[in-house]
Amino acid sequence: MATIPTLTTALEFETICRTLGPCELVRGEVVQLSPGGFGHSRISINVGFALEDWARSRTCGRVITNEAGIIVEVGPDTVRGADVAFISFTRLPKSRRVEGFLDVPPELVVEIIGKGQGWRDMVEKAGEYLRMGVDRVWVLDPESERVHVFRSDSEPVIVDRDERIADADILPGFSIEVSEFFAD
Repeated sequence: MATIPTLTTALEFETICRTLGPCELVRGEVVQLSPGGFGHSRISINVGFALEDWARSRTCGRVITNEAGIIVEVGPDTVRGADVAFISFTRLPKSRRVEGFLDVPPELVVEIIGKGQGWRDMVEKAGEYLRMGVDRVWVLDPESERVHVFRSDSEPVIVDRDERIADADILPGFSIEVSEFFAD
């Protein structure tokens, strides 16, 4: 008799993931990840700090970091760990507290390509975020020091290290030179 594999739900994953180390839930299956390392962590804090400074100055939303769990698909469930994300108070009111994984789509998710991650995985991840309703996905490439901007209604755009990145539709007033994300 064949055994039917049991898929893990987002709720079950939430209770066990803290003991597993870096991981994500992909279509019901737990996938181990490598720790990001020093460079990855520096880029995450640089992006997070810039976005947090902007968001606080405008009192317009929250910035989350540190592999924040976001439920991007249900049935079977997928929970991705975003490096950085911004969610406005319009989508997630300031008065609402979130326990556990986020199931409301942020306006922006930022992913940083880590060791062992390829573009195929990043494009798949970006697509999952966009399908759940995220407006923009920035994929930062530490090797080329460029940002690849994904949106559901157009081709990806590449922003080079010596250019400024801005998006008035979702981040009004935010603008920064891409090289600042990669500063040591």
